Amino acid sequence: MRKPLLLFLPKRMMVLALPLMLSLCSYAATVTSQLSVNMKTDKACYVPGQTVTFVAEGNIPSSAKVRYRYGSHVLLVQDFSEVAKSKQWIWLPPSADYQGYLVELYTEGSGVENILGTIAVDVSSNWKRFPRYGFVADFDNYSSTVDKNANIKSEMAYLNRLHINGVQFQDWQWMHHRPVKLNGDGSLTQWYTDISNRWVGVEYVKNYIATQHAYGMKSIFYNLCFGAWKDAANDGVKSQWALMKKDGNGNCYQDYHGLPSSWASNIYLQVPGNGDWQQYMVERNKEVYGNFDFDGFQIDQLGYRGTVYDANHQKVDLPSGYGSFIDAMKQAHPEKSLIMNAVSGYGTEQIVNRDVDFCYNEVWGNGNGYGGAPEDQFANLYDIIATNDRLSDHQHPTVFAAYINYDKADNGGSGDHMVNTPGALLTDAVMFALGGSHLEMGDHMLTREYFPAAPLAMSDELKTALVRYYDFLTAYQNWLRGVSSKAAYSAHVSVNGNTVKAWPPQANSIVTFAKTVGNSDVVHFLNFSNTSDLSWRDLNGTRQKPTRKDNLAVTIQTNRKVSKLWVASPDSHAGAVQELSFEQIGNQLTFTLPSLEYWTMVVMEGESQVYLTGEAVKKDGYGAYDLSQAIPLNKASGSNVYKTTVYLKGNELFKFTDGRDWGYCKSYCSEYENYQFNSYIQLAHLSTFGNDYKFCVPESGYYDITINLDSMRIVVKKADPMAIEGVTADVAANKDHAPWYSLAGDRAPNPHKGIYQMPIMNGETTG
Repeated sequence: MRKPLLLFLPKRMMVLALPLMLSLCSYAATVTSQLSVNMKTDKACYVPGQTVTFVAEGNIPSSAKVRYRYGSHVLLVQDFSEVAKSKQWIWLPPSADYQGYLVELYTEGSGVENILGTIAVDVSSNWKRFPRYGFVADFDNYSSTVDKNANIKSEMAYLNRLHINGVQFQDWQWMHHRPVKLNGDGSLTQWYTDISNRWVGVEYVKNYIATQHAYGMKSIFYNLCFGAWKDAANDGVKSQWALMKKDGNGNCYQDYHGLPSSWASNIYLQVPGNGDWQQYMVERNKEVYGNFDFDGFQIDQLGYRGTVYDANHQKVDLPSGYGSFIDAMKQAHPEKSLIMNAVSGYGTEQIVNRDVDFCYNEVWGNGNGYGGAPEDQFANLYDIIATNDRLSDHQHPTVFAAYINYDKADNGGSGDHMVNTPGALLTDAVMFALGGSHLEMGDHMLTREYFPAAPLAMSDELKTALVRYYDFLTAYQNWLRGVSSKAAYSAHVSVNGNTVKAWPPQANSIVTFAKTVGNSDVVHFLNFSNTSDLSWRDLNGTRQKPTRKDNLAVTIQTNRKVSKLWVASPDSHAGAVQELSFEQIGNQLTFTLPSLEYWTMVVMEGESQVYLTGEAVKKDGYGAYDLSQAIPLNKASGSNVYKTTVYLKGNELFKFTDGRDWGYCKSYCSEYENYQFNSYIQLAHLSTFGNDYKFCVPESGYYDITINLDSMRIVVKKADPMAIEGVTADVAANKDHAPWYSLAGDRAPNPHKGIYQMPIMNGETTG
């Protein structure tokens, strides 16, 4: 009896019956919005297992509902009147780590959903996975003329609303080489002046830290890696540690960063790789951590300094010194976070390969005197992210310290003394869409590298828009920042009546940037249609608001069989998901994009299915990897486990696909670590490409196959063709890892390429 043929032939026929034209009409409601409700959470981020407390402010209809989403997937819907008391309620998110959610308050009726308000929730055990960095730089009560503690409360409440999960303390310290000022008895001096002669109150530094910690934020102190004030020798800084330069006559002098004559001192530079200087700073940091509850150290440098020397007139390799300095700081305080500024990319390779939380790039103009590559164009931002990804082995996200309206903010500001809202929003839209984030927000928006300076104010419109943008950055972090630049590709998009260009930006165009995220393709639409200025800096604050475009007829080429299409935008309905109807004919997907102001994200979800295909299962007369001839695996209810029983030809290749890249039928085991099938012992394997695993079994027969996509494991067991009862459980789950082996029995150093095979043992193979 050949029972498997009876079982699987109908499934093959089902796949053959897939139509070339796939047209799906959305059954989701039409989305509108009247954003009359302000929503708040008690923390900026949550660790798995923490409960979220929400507060809603505004007039809320009795019929309102609360909906919790992960992307387009609805986790839960509740009647607001049943869960909220005094407009406050709680929610326990799923236990999964590093997830972003959007919570919507809405009403519905007659097929229309009206969004009243939204807010994002970040569940992450470590802030470095999705950093959203802010700053503080003022610690004075101005002789009691301001209520500084009240200001701290309101400033941190706004940063909490932006889900800022780490805060940099700029210009908080006394002297760069002695950041903590101590009295003779070792106690803290309660007031001191910083390098610009501003007063710093210890009470306020500590209150900022305590308030941030209550919100779940990290508090990071700032300092240079090699800075000292004049007369630092009185505090034990040795002349042998000095970083030297040579004048035109070859005479050496100590390198320094010049500051206004009214300030307390210039900053005199030391050799960052000097072990004695490093130990000196380790001792100073012990004083910092011993007196302030900081979570880490934001390390700064000054970019390219030209040719520099040590006190013995030997050339100094500054980037190597930066790496050595990071190592010394981490060894002294391994539990503390470290971030280091790669000014205009200087020293990036030495910095990102160290134990830092993420990549931090202060970006300027066309080198800006620092010797760096051009970085003032929008296109340069992606280049920086891609470089950081490559050098960090795709482990560290990127945060930009980028100062918009820089010339407008010069000399105390000019014109209307306001940050230009279109300039700020387009820059954030691009940075966020590319997978980065932006250090910009404190008690004001940064427009200069001197953080205490606040020459330009924010309008209420901009403050509200930033809430929407940071909600978007947080709620959709898995789609924006969940994969690195490896996942980027050029999308083929057309929009009726509009010029569309794939990244990088071109003037007077709609610009698209695309990534593959799991079983979805994500295409970002960025509105450059009425600008020829392709610099993110908007130096003089002259960028105009883009012309909003509505109901755009869009065609996208996709090799994916799309099962759902949804869009979201921080500029529309407070970032709420809108599911759209679409038509797919071959690889042409058409739909109507509801709106594009600055930025709209389109997500094309692929079908949730796994197929087995290849020479080992092909029928005569068909292509080996023709998906119409593939064997669909059955998904176990409520799991990410797929199973089937199938006849496989011995020593013939097969692979697993999931419907991604429908036309090309690429398989599991992409270049991303989380998609690689783990090997236990002896399933034969062939990789023809770095991201395309293929397998074979040593003899023909019927096999039970189980794939667990959570653990990325395969179990293959020989099946009895006379008495098939289904597929066995994942017996490999409790086994230790084992490497791939070659045909000769040698251990394979890298399972990404080559053929690996061993005989099936005990009737079972695992991979």
